[in-house]
Amino acid sequence: MHSKKSNQVLHEQEMSESIEAIKKFIGAVAPMGEEDLELLPSILEYKKVKKNDYILKEGEICKNVYFLTKGFLRMFFVDHSGNEVNYRFTFENDFFVDFQSFLLQKPSHFFWQAMQDSEFLVLPKTEILKLYATSPAWNNFGRLVSEKVYLQMNERVEMLLFMTPEERYNHLLSTQPELFAMVSQFHLSSYLGVKPESLSRLRKRLLKK
Repeated sequence: MHSKKSNQVLHEQEMSESIEAIKKFIGAVAPMGEEDLELLPSILEYKKVKKNDYILKEGEICKNVYFLTKGFLRMFFVDHSGNEVNYRFTFENDFFVDFQSFLLQKPSHFFWQAMQDSEFLVLPKTEILKLYATSPAWNNFGRLVSEKVYLQMNERVEMLLFMTPEERYNHLLSTQPELFAMVSQFHLSSYLGVKPESLSRLRKRLLKK
């Protein structure tokens, strides 16, 4: 009984910390009044997953927007040869969503997987639409976050289409240096669109410069 009560208290504390984290993010993107912020807690669901657990799988429809408060995630797809290809990574205190599946309500081509034990908040699409309909502040915030997600995805596409492997490596080193310490060479090479042995040769060549 005592253990159950302790777990409930811990859950409430973690939920409270997660809500404060998302409020801080909102304040940095599009500050809004307390009246609008008070609409948030009632629609949120707090979840925890273990390392290697999946939040979304290929073939499932993305019905939520998520906000990662602790941990680290990867978004990947499986190509025609059965290889896992990393498309993007998500760090703490950021939103993640399969935008196309979410907007069109069609099955996703991607997997979202926890690379560490992770905690996140779930915002259902139905509740988000209600917020947009009742609050201009939330409507504005949703637009800004959508633009942010789009730009992130577009940057990724441009990196793959218009940069050489060396340029991709240097771009990643300047924009997300922490990634090099957080993922294996296998995951890093997949993200950069090269084979692990090619990444090894690239690193050695750059070290000689």
